[in-house]
Amino acid sequence: MNERLVFLILLGGFSLLCSIIGYWRRKTGEAAFAAARTAESDKERDRYCRMAVMAGHRNACRMFCLSRPDLFEDHHPLKPFRLRGIRVAFYGYYYPSRWNDLIGDEQRAFCRSLYRFKEGKIHGIEFFKACMAALETEDRPYHVMFMPCSNGAKYVRRFKRLHGYIGKHRPELTSGLHDVDVFKPRESLHAVKGGEKRVLERNYRITGDIEGKEIVDDVMTTGQSLTDYRKEIERCGGKVVAAIFYGKTVTMPPLLLIKAAVWGKHLIS
Repeated sequence: MNERLVFLILLGGFSLLCSIIGYWRRKTGEAAFAAARTAESDKERDRYCRMAVMAGHRNACRMFCLSRPDLFEDHHPLKPFRLRGIRVAFYGYYYPSRWNDLIGDEQRAFCRSLYRFKEGKIHGIEFFKACMAALETEDRPYHVMFMPCSNGAKYVRRFKRLHGYIGKHRPELTSGLHDVDVFKPRESLHAVKGGEKRVLERNYRITGDIEGKEIVDDVMTTGQSLTDYRKEIERCGGKVVAAIFYGKTVTMPPLLLIKAAVWGKHLIS
């Protein structure tokens, strides 16, 4: 038989075998991912999710990352760290709504609580107490400044009950709720795609006397808003020493990194 013909037959057979393997690999990934989504326990969900990741299922990779942020995030809830020289603590991980179908019930419940806090429907005292304790601020005098939001009504509605809690139950603290005048509305920085790259329109001014005061900056999100607010506080004579966050947005690493983490664990176990 002609050597060229033999080569073509072998190549065709190999290609067919690869196609069959790829087909069943995809099917295995889809089945494991479906099982992970309907799993009744976190342990089952994790097991099926890992199987789907090893089968190459892209959404399973995302699900695994979202279910195990401790493996991929540099910072963890209620574990203080430094951000641009400021001591920072946050209460929990926030998952953007585009990942809603890939997260568990407890994660969705936390995100709902964060939205309710932003809307002023819950007071946020538990988050405030837990983060302040993590920062070890007990019995030290701090002035608490609240992060201005998109309009004055939202600002007062969101933080008025924390303001009341500080006044009644935390004699070592003072509230800066009325030190800030949110004088005009602006579009929320998080309302549009790529918000972290937009220029922040400053729609507030600090009207209170904060000169010489050490401040805990009670914020919702990381990054641009914090940097801008810190600059304005320090321009007015205050000193930002710490920041607390209700939620820190999880970041999605490259899918290859997620696959490597799952395969690495599988190979050494």
